[in-house]
Amino acid sequence: MNTASGSQKLLPSLGLLALIASCFNCTVGGGIFRLPQSVYAISGQASLLVYLLCFLVMLSVAGVFIIVGRTIRVSGGPYAYVKPVLGEFTAFLSGVLLWFLATFAFASVSNAYAHFAGMLIPGGTGPIGEAIILALSLTALALFNVRGAKAGGGVSTAIALIKILPLLLLFGAGVGSLKAEALALPAVLPVDSIARAAMVLIFAFTGVESALIPSAEIQNPEKNLPRALFLSSFLVLVLYLGVHSVSQSVLGEGLGRPGIAPLAESAGILLGPVGERILAFGAVFSTLGYLSAMTLSLPRSLLAFAEDGFLPKPLARLSERHHAPVNAIWIQVLIVYLLAVSSQFEKLAVLANLSAILMYLLCAFAAILLLRRENKTAWLPVPVLAMLMMSFLLTSVTSTEWFSVTGLLVLSSLLYYWKRGRETSP
Repeated sequence: MNTASGSQKLLPSLGLLALIASCFNCTVGGGIFRLPQSVYAISGQASLLVYLLCFLVMLSVAGVFIIVGRTIRVSGGPYAYVKPVLGEFTAFLSGVLLWFLATFAFASVSNAYAHFAGMLIPGGTGPIGEAIILALSLTALALFNVRGAKAGGGVSTAIALIKILPLLLLFGAGVGSLKAEALALPAVLPVDSIARAAMVLIFAFTGVESALIPSAEIQNPEKNLPRALFLSSFLVLVLYLGVHSVSQSVLGEGLGRPGIAPLAESAGILLGPVGERILAFGAVFSTLGYLSAMTLSLPRSLLAFAEDGFLPKPLARLSERHHAPVNAIWIQVLIVYLLAVSSQFEKLAVLANLSAILMYLLCAFAAILLLRRENKTAWLPVPVLAMLMMSFLLTSVTSTEWFSVTGLLVLSSLLYYWKRGRETSP
């Protein structure tokens, strides 16, 4: 089903280890350093259930991606997955949802990375210092990625190995401090609070869809795709449960205090000032790993749009030497940099999550139609379960949030038909 000429030229250079690292890095960004406080503030003692719920939701989504990704091998991720089944317009909306949520998340984490790194570099704090740090870092990541997916994947793998060590140290120092009474579930589960907390926390579990944008560059996707998705999802769950359990045991009800840095405070109690320093380095590498993975994957979304005529053709141009979308990489990095140095995106977290879930629903619906078309109905429970679980999360979305995302989709639809009208007019 690969109809994109540019995608046919991309080299299958992403192996299993690089794909796992990319999925892991696209998922684990800066959210792990702040979201334990948000989750506990909303759901209290039921927080650990929220992590399990988000894991199950993303596991069902991974199943959908495996079903569709093993049949449709075109770079572009969900945009390319939806197009052959639901048509160009629906695929366009899916691509818009993916690109906006990923770009804003990319920019938000870039802003956090510059702040974390600025605290460790003399003279790095403040708007100017952080802007310089971010410019140099994004430029370096772009230079690695214009050398092709293999080089970009190598950087992602290395950073994934480095950034996890401080978090493992925190868990190792705190495992002896785990308290059963602090982690016990409440007698009555607050279902509404769990749904809302999951709607917030799902931001920390999303990202795998961005790692799958370079689908045509995955080696042996029949085996590597499911292995990478399941292994990376399980690693993320273990990591999140571990650090949250330590923070909840060490800080108790103080975990829900507004404005705290839960992992840093926990490390300070367990390890003293050196612990806080280690977690500061962990924050830098965690956010840098996310930036590395997104620099590898997100420009491929621009490539897919350009190949279908929604963006200028130069964005679909591949370098002759490395077969990498050089123009798309530099444009994506520039957009992210400008957003990161000029704005804050904390208020867009739930909107980004809503966009992600709507995009996942489109992919699940496409998977159902694809399975029926190919007479593989034995797999139908996977996308159906995914849709049911995501619908549960949507029960916590406010009318204002629905209005905002609906407005984005309406505007995108108008732009789509305006573009198509210009193409068909004499």
